[in-house]
Amino acid sequence: MSHILKDKRIIFIDILRILSIVAVIILHYTADLLTRTNDFNTTSWWISNFFNSISRFAVPVFFMISGSMILRVEVKSYRHFYLKKVLPLIISLLSWSLIYAVYTQYFILKSSMSVYGFLVHFANGLIYDRNYVHLWFLYAIIAIYITVPLISKLVKACSEKDLRYYLLCWFLISVVYKFISDVVFRVTSEYISIPITNIPLFMGYLGYFILGYYLYNYDISSKLKNIFYNLGIISFFITPVATYFASFYSGVLDEMFYGNYSLTTFCMAIGMFIYFQAKETVISERINYKIKKIISSVSKASFSIYLIHLLVEILVSKRAAIEANLFETTMSLIFNVAVIFSISYITVKVLNLNKYVTQVLFGGKS
Repeated sequence: MSHILKDKRIIFIDILRILSIVAVIILHYTADLLTRTNDFNTTSWWISNFFNSISRFAVPVFFMISGSMILRVEVKSYRHFYLKKVLPLIISLLSWSLIYAVYTQYFILKSSMSVYGFLVHFANGLIYDRNYVHLWFLYAIIAIYITVPLISKLVKACSEKDLRYYLLCWFLISVVYKFISDVVFRVTSEYISIPITNIPLFMGYLGYFILGYYLYNYDISSKLKNIFYNLGIISFFITPVATYFASFYSGVLDEMFYGNYSLTTFCMAIGMFIYFQAKETVISERINYKIKKIISSVSKASFSIYLIHLLVEILVSKRAAIEANLFETTMSLIFNVAVIFSISYITVKVLNLNKYVTQVLFGGKS
């Protein structure tokens, strides 16, 4: 593969990881203002809506990156795979669920709950994914990783035509059908339910996972690439406008176009992946080794930054003012996102100086 550098890093994958983790921070920072007010005509709401909308590619791209990287590896031993790939995720889930649960109960809610009561509450939250908002990603990726020893064999046994067929079915069921169902619900207040579409293999984040593998391993025509580029660019502009009208119609923030399976999010995600994949050689030739090392370092820390960034946001960021003007809202957003990202990255690097801390908090990942 031409994407692989001398140090085994893949530059376009590293860049996508960095862009995606920054986008996740933007999503969580802007969500505060978007959910605090239903006045959709303020400048601050529009700025938050715009940045939130154009950051929606992040989660699908994370799944696509995971699929493109892990499905190319041959799984020779179930035990070795689970110890190396799944166990670190479980350790991270346990550690950060506990950290966020403790902080929420005793520092935010200032609860006087007993240790026993807390442990029961924590266990319940751990089982049902109720300990903190962003940890859902770990549940989803763990579930997919558990299937990787089988899925990797499946995709390698499939021809390119087979994979295209799978992705088409997944797209029609998980993206198109869901979009139609959401539109019908907003018009009639009733979801359409077609039993024949209830096919688990063609539903959920597994589709993005396999899509990443497909795009990494198979070339698509220039014409199709241009279609996805253009749809992605159009979606960056459609999402905030469509969200405004949907929210104005319902009277509260409507996240139909924010969803990870919305048509616009799908187009943004696939457009981003294809664009940076196509530019990998150019990027690699134009940036020097030191910059590549910085990119590699930040990329490696992206998973850990994901885990810690909301705690940092709670501690250091300031809420955006609802009545702020264009300049104030934009500068506040940029400043707070930069601070959250920087502190998260530095904290991760400091914590990683101790291998035992790294093991407990991040499952051994740097």
